[in-house]
Amino acid sequence: MKYVREFEALRGMLAIWVLVGHVASAVAIQGRLFQERFYNEYAVDVFIILSGFAITALIDKRPEPYRLYIARRALRIFPAYLFYLVISAAVATTALHIWTDSPDGSMKAARIGIAADTLAYWPWHLLAHLTGLHGLVPPGRLPSTDYAFLGQAWSISLEWQFYLVAPLLIGLALRPVSWRRIAVLILPVLAVAAVSPKLPQSFLGKWLVDFGIGIGSFYFMKYRALGDPFLKALPLPQLWLIGIILCILQRSVVYLPLAIWLTAIPVIVSAREGRGDIYARLSAIACSRPLQWLGGMAYSLYLSHMLVLLFALGTLPSLGLSSPWAQAAYLLAVTLVGTLVVSRLSYLYIEKPFHEFGRNLGRGVAVAAESADVAERKAV
Repeated sequence: MKYVREFEALRGMLAIWVLVGHVASAVAIQGRLFQERFYNEYAVDVFIILSGFAITALIDKRPEPYRLYIARRALRIFPAYLFYLVISAAVATTALHIWTDSPDGSMKAARIGIAADTLAYWPWHLLAHLTGLHGLVPPGRLPSTDYAFLGQAWSISLEWQFYLVAPLLIGLALRPVSWRRIAVLILPVLAVAAVSPKLPQSFLGKWLVDFGIGIGSFYFMKYRALGDPFLKALPLPQLWLIGIILCILQRSVVYLPLAIWLTAIPVIVSAREGRGDIYARLSAIACSRPLQWLGGMAYSLYLSHMLVLLFALGTLPSLGLSSPWAQAAYLLAVTLVGTLVVSRLSYLYIEKPFHEFGRNLGRGVAVAAESADVAERKAV
């Protein structure tokens, strides 16, 4: 199946959504959207579904030895993550002072508590974060383990956990269903259910449904594109309408990520199948240069924006802005522009070189294997 460029645009818009929500939580505006951070946590839910789709596509397209797969994934996720983690650790003390002096936003008390826990237990937090496995450390043993130093890195730990076990999970999902297989899976499922309440939000076991939606969506798109009679016959507009109505009937914003995903998939599939101008136009917008540019650096944008927001908050007292709306406008403008600049540099000089190195690493092994295969055939 071809690379889905529309998802690149979706990543960029989700990263901006997270940024806006974090800015909203840093100002003393009492509107519901500001108090709820524009529900930006649900943007991360869609990120997680996207990750399930992307990793499944990678494994399906390029089967490779596990050591090569995980090395390439580590080169994709760790360089930028460690860069921003080191900066966040260096300014941890300053961060506590800035959050203490910041406006009375909805997350002020929580961020002060996280910053204090970070400093109180910093050696252990740093050790856990360097491995990317802080999502496996119980908060009862290490307070604020999810959010220390780099708050949004809770989802980076979640991603890393998924990368580590994704080949196994996808392999199990593709095997034929049997009673023996079900019996073998019961014990791990019970174990995950037992330990999950004691582990932080970034524990993989809490998000298997989201990753599963991404995995299932990939195989739906793949086999529909290959002409599977049953999948090809499914009426996408009608199914979309039923799905959205069911989400609305739940009367909960919790279903917003699912509604977004249920909208994205039919639009992308319909655009590929040429089912109408509206789908083609939406696809063209998503594939436009500005949104592709934004999506390409979405990972750096996601990692860097809180540091830029912290800088903006640090400069706020010197400006004499007393109105919460004026503060919000200033913080949004500085954080957005600053993050776009920082993220672009981070993408060009950290993310992209290591990503290319990982790709070349894969090509080298593939070329060597192909050469060996050719030599073996000649020998025969």
